[in-house]
Amino acid sequence: MGNRLKHKQSLFNGYYAEAPLYKRKCLAGLNGLLHWSQDHRSSKATDQEGRTADVILKATCGHTCPLADFVNGEPKYPSGTRSFSEQISCWADTQYSVRKVLSHLKLKQAIDDTSFQESVNKKFLEFHRDITEECGAEDKQHSWAVIEKHDEILMYGPYYPNYNNGKHSEDTIIKQTQELLESESVSEDWTVYVFTMNSPCLARNTDPCMLTLVQKAEEWWRLYGVKTNIGYVKCWGFKGTKENLFRDINYRQLDCIRSSPDYGSYIKAAQESPKELTPLCKDLYCAVKQLLHAGQVDFRFPLVTTMQGQDWRSCFKNMHSILECEPEDKRETLTQDINTAIEAAQLLLSEEHASVEEYLQRGRTFALDDSFSSQACDQTRLAFQQCWMDMVQDKYAEFIREKLTEDFNQRAVQLFIKDIARFTKEYIQIGRVQLSEAVS
Repeated sequence: MGNRLKHKQSLFNGYYAEAPLYKRKCLAGLNGLLHWSQDHRSSKATDQEGRTADVILKATCGHTCPLADFVNGEPKYPSGTRSFSEQISCWADTQYSVRKVLSHLKLKQAIDDTSFQESVNKKFLEFHRDITEECGAEDKQHSWAVIEKHDEILMYGPYYPNYNNGKHSEDTIIKQTQELLESESVSEDWTVYVFTMNSPCLARNTDPCMLTLVQKAEEWWRLYGVKTNIGYVKCWGFKGTKENLFRDINYRQLDCIRSSPDYGSYIKAAQESPKELTPLCKDLYCAVKQLLHAGQVDFRFPLVTTMQGQDWRSCFKNMHSILECEPEDKRETLTQDINTAIEAAQLLLSEEHASVEEYLQRGRTFALDDSFSSQACDQTRLAFQQCWMDMVQDKYAEFIREKLTEDFNQRAVQLFIKDIARFTKEYIQIGRVQLSEAVS
């Protein structure tokens, strides 16, 4: 780490051995957490944080803080606790907060950028460089923290989620920071820096990480006068990539929304559709309408990235249904034609971005070209075009769902920061860390 770390201590680098005797009992417990972090660093999971799917949390603060020091009958470090707790309770009610975020999303209300001020971001970049030099670069979810004292910097982490017991990486950070502050003679000019790759969750089958972390930071301010900066790179929102709010939005829904001038017209069109659509609620309709509006109707998207990690050939499995009506002696030849066409279709998958209509035109042109299969019958060519159209439309709808989820998650984090900052801006900052601006 070079000379920059001559006043820095890291819990992953012998801090326990250097600790005075009166600290060792506490740090022995922390040492177990460090071993837990290393043991689970390579954990795999289908869900980025092992979060449950449909979680509805009760609207209750449920937080009991130790008594703060008082001066002249008032808390030593006042924080507007009553209003702060009420705001936390609102966000603990997931149904309420999801509706609130969706309402803002449909209106496209502008919210200030959540990036940190340059001075705070530089601090995170310096700490991130130190952690990376010590432990290596990491793109998946992890957390680390720093306690910055007047003449010393204490670093600990990185920690990773334990998917077997439902622990998030922030859980370990919160517990370890609490134990370190309790074991130290804390000075009022200390600052805690918490870094997490994805913003702390806003929904969980137990207390969400974001709410717990902010509550603890408020407690650390009241008890010790310690300020906290919480930095993240990506917005996780409530459920991150597992957000299912937009799961019912398919291509037929998008087509119906696009062609409807207002919600009433959309409801009527959905009900009169040959294959009846289940209408979306008005907030969802407005959110989708906003996304498709303002000249962005024909989003350009890549097929190749959406097809990675899955068998793209499965998109054409319905082509084999034409074999059912054919006599046995023709099936072998027709099967060969179908397989040849499917293999040749891989030429249509490229990294470039195109609109739905451009992709469909490629499919039509390809089906009529000799490169498709010079011996292919019209039935095979038509079956290919149908499968190709279904695939393109499905991937377009998937792209739109991902876009909506990304916007929703960003809006959720932005709104939470805005709500909490009204009461905590003096001692808590939450923001996006711009790692791309790191300087070697």
